[in-house]
Amino acid sequence: MDTDRQNNYTGYLGYLSSCGATYRKIGLAAKYVLTFLEEADEISRRGYQRYKRAHASELSTMPGATDAILDFLSFIGVGYSRVKRKVKSLEKKEDICARNEKKVNEFIEWLDTESDASERTRETYRFAIRSFFSYADEFNQENVKRFLKTLEEQKMKPATINNRMCALVKYSKFAKKPISVKRVKTQRRLSTDNIPTEKEYQALLAYLKQKPNRDPYYWLRILATTGLRLHEFMKLSWEDVANGEVVLKGKGSKFRQVFFQKSLQQEVREYMKETGRTGHLCMGKYGPMTDKGFSERLKSWGDHLGIARSKMHAHAFRHFFAKQYLKKNKDVTQLAELLGHSSLDTTMIYLQKSHDEQKRDFNRNVTW
Repeated sequence: MDTDRQNNYTGYLGYLSSCGATYRKIGLAAKYVLTFLEEADEISRRGYQRYKRAHASELSTMPGATDAILDFLSFIGVGYSRVKRKVKSLEKKEDICARNEKKVNEFIEWLDTESDASERTRETYRFAIRSFFSYADEFNQENVKRFLKTLEEQKMKPATINNRMCALVKYSKFAKKPISVKRVKTQRRLSTDNIPTEKEYQALLAYLKQKPNRDPYYWLRILATTGLRLHEFMKLSWEDVANGEVVLKGKGSKFRQVFFQKSLQQEVREYMKETGRTGHLCMGKYGPMTDKGFSERLKSWGDHLGIARSKMHAHAFRHFFAKQYLKKNKDVTQLAELLGHSSLDTTMIYLQKSHDEQKRDFNRNVTW
């Protein structure tokens, strides 16, 4: 019996045990399913039909054999599911074994070489896989199902469960253990109340411009006039801005053209000449700034001016760019291209109005 069949067999027996099946039922199922796995030419619907025809007389004398095989095929997702099986959740363990901690670290190293994942994505994936191994010792289809069931029972948001799912699918490629999962349906909604106002944006610029080091002033202007994601923004150089455009590799390893305002280009050229700035745009005291370091800077600027922290993150200025753009130009398709969206549905979210905008429109229009 090959490795895949062996893994499916042991996984199925573990599933029966977790469902509270009796020792007798597990023993009979083990016998019937093992015979099927050893003798069937193909583990599929057609393979089962051929096996059934070839062993018709034997199966007729073995009560429960057909049901056991059909139940096994349902478990591995072949398509003979007559009754939906209840998936049991997992109990959290006290700690993660050293073997799995090592696997998590190897996975992160693999991500660095196999994909262009941002620092934030790597840390998100690390957290998700460590979370999985805090419930299960082995990575397989059954444990993935039970882990996701556990998250659902914990009332975790669908979007968060989908993020965990993405990490598990990525890990399955690293581990070379394919899994089949179905994304949880979510209703995408942007909270347009957590976007800086024009007044707050101008106050931030005025505050940053009067500082001896005006780098942050230009960082904020670039974010607010390009709509870049944080990991895209962190790749920029001063020369990119001065040149007026750059091709960046964004989300999903897709390339797109990014443009900079003419007035911003000119100001940056003059600033580079004045200060000698070259190379990497976001530099800290000890070298290129991290995503976390930049995010902390943003919040500290907001704290100084009394701007809510919920508005002071890089993605909020991506939203700010989108809202401002749509005030000038209602071409959602063009905005989608500028933002690097693969679906117009995502871009359409920016047409929503904030609570204050809705209230203002209501008071202006409801006059009877």
